[in-house]
Amino acid sequence: MNVLMLLFKDIHLDARVQREAASLAEAGYHVDIACLLERSDEPKPIHENVDIIRIPITTKRFKRAIYQPHANNHSTSLKLFRTPILKLLKDIFAQWEYTRKVYQLISKKQYHVLHCHDLNTLPVGSYLKGKIKHIKLVYDSHELFNEMVGKNKLEKWIGYLIEKKLIKNINHLITVNPYTEQFFHNRYGNIPSTIIQNTPMWDDLYFESSSINYWRNVFPIEDDDAILLYQGGLTPQRGIEECIEALSMLPNKYKLIILGEGILRSKLEQLVRDKELHGRVFFHDPVPPSDILKYTAQADIGLVMYKNTCLNNYLSTPNKIFEYFLSGIPTVASNHPGKRYIVSKLGTGVCVEETSEAIKQGIIKVMENYEYYKSNCISKRNRYTWHIEKNKLIDLYDTLV
Repeated sequence: MNVLMLLFKDIHLDARVQREAASLAEAGYHVDIACLLERSDEPKPIHENVDIIRIPITTKRFKRAIYQPHANNHSTSLKLFRTPILKLLKDIFAQWEYTRKVYQLISKKQYHVLHCHDLNTLPVGSYLKGKIKHIKLVYDSHELFNEMVGKNKLEKWIGYLIEKKLIKNINHLITVNPYTEQFFHNRYGNIPSTIIQNTPMWDDLYFESSSINYWRNVFPIEDDDAILLYQGGLTPQRGIEECIEALSMLPNKYKLIILGEGILRSKLEQLVRDKELHGRVFFHDPVPPSDILKYTAQADIGLVMYKNTCLNNYLSTPNKIFEYFLSGIPTVASNHPGKRYIVSKLGTGVCVEETSEAIKQGIIKVMENYEYYKSNCISKRNRYTWHIEKNKLIDLYDTLV
């Protein structure tokens, strides 16, 4: 059975798509991933039954050129690029180009399932379903796409219009937690759906090979220092600035590692300089999803401080919640439903408000009761492994085809 996954970004750092593709391949499916060509480096192979097809999109190349620090008229060009009408036209053109190129692929091979990752691939998936008899359509909603940070009113209105029309064409919906699933049911009715959580691949042997602390080798961190870790995109509304502010209020033994990349990098580095924290905050480039837990496990506390500035942030359960938990390190997280149902319910950390003072107090509380939170992480992580989630995915596919 052949599966075509549609992904409107590059594959490199999308751990969920990589896990799902690998799991289906192990179960005997052949998976092609039609993603965007956004990076110059080649992605790591996923599985012998998984082919990655990277598609260049003209408007994406133009946008990357604008984002380059050396580009002329950077701020003016970027503001123009983000105006609602121009952004809409850019998105329409990008979708048309992606659809045309994917259609060329699908005309050369018989597929049995189209697997759309997020709303920005549902239009092409729905279009292709109308062209191919008997093909099944899966809508895998990683996010509440129309409620994400930065969506303007026009984008949200059009997005919901598209989703309402196209969701009638899907055979099955996949969401990431009970709250996002309920959101879809409330909005669109009782759609056949499955929750597949963002849990990483994990086993005990994985951590036995990482006894040497990487962070203390690459950064000037003492053995008795406490390592705080933020891992993920350096993008707005994730509370990274507040985490840095919180660190400035803690004793010097606390160190913060920021693992990731994104548009806020230079701003965060400037904040570190302004706070005179250059010996306590350390930046590290992202690592492959397949290796992430080895790095995560060598910290002491994980930070997930998304701001309640949009419904997606409020209801989301980010990958890093599970990455911290399964790595055996307690979490300080935003006090949102999508975080509480793991962190507070299982006692793997504390949930606090998104202020620097609350984050500081949360870190202190975890450190004062560290063995309690850490033991909960270790004793309860077997309930939340990818092995459990992948079986739900395979069962869904076996039912579909």
